[in-house]
Amino acid sequence: MSSSQAGGGGPGGRYHATKPSSSSVQTNLSFEIPIDDDSKTSKSNTTTKLFGDDKKQLFDRLSFVGKPAALRKVLDVELKKGDCIDEKTKAVIDAFLDGAKKDKASSVVIATGTRKGGKNNNNNNNNKDTKAVVQEIAIGALPTHVSRHNDPSGAHGLQEIAKSTCGDAGKTRRVVVASDDENDFGSLVTALTRAYPVFSMKSKSGGEKKGDEETKQEPMVVVLRGASEATAKKAKAISEAVELACRMVDTPPTSMDPQGMVDEAMAAAKRVNGVKTQVWRDKELRRDGMGCIAAVGQSAATDGREPALVRLTFVPKGVDASERPIAFVGKGISFDTGGLSLKVGGSMPGMKADMGGAAAMLGAFEALAKCSLEGTITLKQPLELLMCVAENAIGSGAIRNDDVITSYAGKTVELNNTDAEGRLVLADGVSYASKTLNATHLIDMATLTGAQMVATGSKFSGIVCNDDDFESLAVKCGKVSGDLAHPLPFAPEFFCSEFESKVADMKNSVKNRANAQSSCAAQFVYNHIDDEWKEKGGKWLHVDMAGPSTHDSGRGTGYGVGLLVSLVEELNK
Repeated sequence: MSSSQAGGGGPGGRYHATKPSSSSVQTNLSFEIPIDDDSKTSKSNTTTKLFGDDKKQLFDRLSFVGKPAALRKVLDVELKKGDCIDEKTKAVIDAFLDGAKKDKASSVVIATGTRKGGKNNNNNNNNKDTKAVVQEIAIGALPTHVSRHNDPSGAHGLQEIAKSTCGDAGKTRRVVVASDDENDFGSLVTALTRAYPVFSMKSKSGGEKKGDEETKQEPMVVVLRGASEATAKKAKAISEAVELACRMVDTPPTSMDPQGMVDEAMAAAKRVNGVKTQVWRDKELRRDGMGCIAAVGQSAATDGREPALVRLTFVPKGVDASERPIAFVGKGISFDTGGLSLKVGGSMPGMKADMGGAAAMLGAFEALAKCSLEGTITLKQPLELLMCVAENAIGSGAIRNDDVITSYAGKTVELNNTDAEGRLVLADGVSYASKTLNATHLIDMATLTGAQMVATGSKFSGIVCNDDDFESLAVKCGKVSGDLAHPLPFAPEFFCSEFESKVADMKNSVKNRANAQSSCAAQFVYNHIDDEWKEKGGKWLHVDMAGPSTHDSGRGTGYGVGLLVSLVEELNK
């Protein structure tokens, strides 16, 4: 075990494009939290005024998103009764809601006036810039009919219309998310957060002169109409966690290398009171028998980018630290070249996202710990996070096909594909979680196989589970959170033979690539879970989220945060 060293240089001039913060991580959204039970009605109890005494609009864009029935209630209170909008605007809104499609999201933007340009400060403008800024009211109607496998909140529709309804940076914006069902807000806020990624390394526009003060965009004010104070606080924590996971996935490997991931974990631990940390680096990994993580990261380690196993522990107030925990195990491959089984044909770009599982689990861990301290989620047992971190680099120190390595479970693995490295690092993690931590529930999450996208697509993760009830709960929580999940076969009697080896306990890749590859990859991970733990009824869930972890653009989605928060909350009821 060793402690991490934040920041710092290293071989190759390593630098941080983003500096992990020990304070709040939210940057794009600013939540108005209701302070009393009146928030459960359609009454407006926010502290932010929408219109001045002269009835002029104080925000450049006022947006309202929800299903038509919920929108009508909110709009009657916030816009219509105060006579702050004219009859023509009221008629346009009514016509739009009357014609809203049941199975598809739609939006309308209505120009309501102009203000003088300059700094956005709720119309108090002293800037000499006189360029007119158009002010607007936007309405986004979410679908009321969804298929049985989808999230009933219509959050997928919000993600489609978020930019057109809520607008881009450059204007002061306030969005009301309305729902008659409090269970909807987690998925709706997640969808909204995903639409506004925070990471960028773009240079300033050419029109800016050296020394000009950079304009800092104001965050969008978000109001959850119909949410209690506890629900709003929980939704805010989820949003912050999704934003963290997205930023980590979007950050290039020059910064989000193994050390960068350790730094992010340490910063998250500092943001929440009572989180204990433990870090193994290359020397400690080898000493303590975590041979798979060490092997995957050994080529990068020769250049100073050592692999790591990061452990965060949170014990809720009133819970005995000796109680059996729920354990998260996340794949954190900071960049995947494929190793000596080199990725070719253009499949290597985008492999910075191969740590999406660990990033989502870090975000979920922080959100759960924060909600526990705030009293918005009750945790009855400790929570453990294991981030299995390595860079799968190519070089003279890289592991080879035909090498045999030993996992923390004491099982030997003959390598026949160095590009099947994610399951290797998970092997050490799940073995430690079952054998040493003795978790009641063990959840691993990884961008593990391309075959998952063939099986369940880009919106659903593929899950493999050794328990019917736990599997059903995961599917239910996927629908509640908007992080959709669909079961894949769990059948060791069919899949173990795919890894047969003449010289070791198993190989790390299948002999028949047409035989349920995603289930087989999960089977390899399961092979390293402690046998006694299995016999005593330990419950395991594997989440392969290679598809939903990124948008088509390659940007991170923060998939997994909402699923894990919902799942742990349900397990503790």
